[in-house]
Amino acid sequence: MDRFTVAGVLPDIEQFFNIGDSSSGLIQTVFISSYMVLAPVFGYLGDRYNRKYLMCGGIAFWSLVTLGSSFIPGEHFWLLLLTRGLVGVGEASYSTIAPTLIADLFVADQRSRMLSIFYFAIPVGSGLGYIAGSKVKDMAGD
Repeated sequence: MDRFTVAGVLPDIEQFFNIGDSSSGLIQTVFISSYMVLAPVFGYLGDRYNRKYLMCGGIAFWSLVTLGSSFIPGEHFWLLLLTRGLVGVGEASYSTIAPTLIADLFVADQRSRMLSIFYFAIPVGSGLGYIAGSKVKDMAGD
């Protein structure tokens, strides 16, 4: 969901950080770039180390960086870009390793069903990210 929460409030982010469209486009670009580069790294690590610990560490890191990005002052746009890149680290750990854990935990038809639920949650979460971002902004008045 956090991938697209930013998109739900992008005009407000542009106003808060006093940036234009090209700079605001960097927010998602930095995230996707770090995610793309690090997903194979976590795939490699998941084959060699305890996947449960890698995934749990990645989720904790992802959550802390996402929370921290909410408190960045308006004059430090570069710090928002850095935190969005670091969110890519956490998400790469989770999205690469979670399907392997699901595959290990279930057999035959159950495995297919559980993996379909996992992969179905991605577009649903993306849509909810737009909604949650804009609704939380409206409710908070900020």
